[in-house]
Amino acid sequence: MEPRSFREAERVRRRNAAAAGNLDSVAGQTQPRPCGRMRRMGKQEATASQRQYVQLGNWDVTTSLLEEPGVSWQDAIADWFPNGSLPPRRREHFPLKGWRVLDTSRSDWAEEVSILGAPSTEEPGRWVLVQLSRHAAGNHITSPAVFRPLPVQEVRRQGLRLGWSGPEFSMACGGSPDITVVLVNESDIHREPVEEDDSHVQGLVLDLHGQRIGDGSFVHGMAPPIPELGPGQRIELPAFRNNPELTGLPAGEYQLAAILTSLNLRAEGSARLTIR
Repeated sequence: MEPRSFREAERVRRRNAAAAGNLDSVAGQTQPRPCGRMRRMGKQEATASQRQYVQLGNWDVTTSLLEEPGVSWQDAIADWFPNGSLPPRRREHFPLKGWRVLDTSRSDWAEEVSILGAPSTEEPGRWVLVQLSRHAAGNHITSPAVFRPLPVQEVRRQGLRLGWSGPEFSMACGGSPDITVVLVNESDIHREPVEEDDSHVQGLVLDLHGQRIGDGSFVHGMAPPIPELGPGQRIELPAFRNNPELTGLPAGEYQLAAILTSLNLRAEGSARLTIR
């Protein structure tokens, strides 16, 4: 069975993290994080603790882990494929050594998921990541994807605030609302996005008790990158695109929440949605 691509798995993981499993309280102040640590920082400078981590793909890993020599590809997958396995696609550029486990977890679609990484032999400074998943019917491996180590989200979102463009929005039953949020650079420094900083905002619909309606998911293409923002500059971003739960909601009052997923930045407070 051909596994889904690594980048597709990344998009699903990020969407689900924002919309479901890791959003502990959309009505409160908790923000989601696909895995690992979570801190809400107010200072502009990265702390010593933050500098010990970098983001690779959608995972935070310690810099010390990346400094280790790693093992051969065959040793890295020995527990997954005891009889050996050829590297996935792009074999001519695939690292044969330097592999290490970056993350291990369980999910609702696999008994175990492991992320392996090794320094790229084709693109210096970047890392090749591969996802392994264990299933009752057998183990799967994704095609590799290449990522550059980046500052973690906590660092990249410092000085940025996400707010609503207005306190209330309205729409007709079965319609498509024009709901937007505003990203503001409140720092005194020029903010330049990194390659992972896209402008996709995940909108969530809540009842008046703060309980999420639906799973907040929808199909979308690649969102454009967040533009450079100078001190005090702002940009308005759409928060809902074809969310399926909106089409079937009856007339009434609802709350809205929104998250800029690439930075794991939640819109402050909640807005009100009236469906007529």
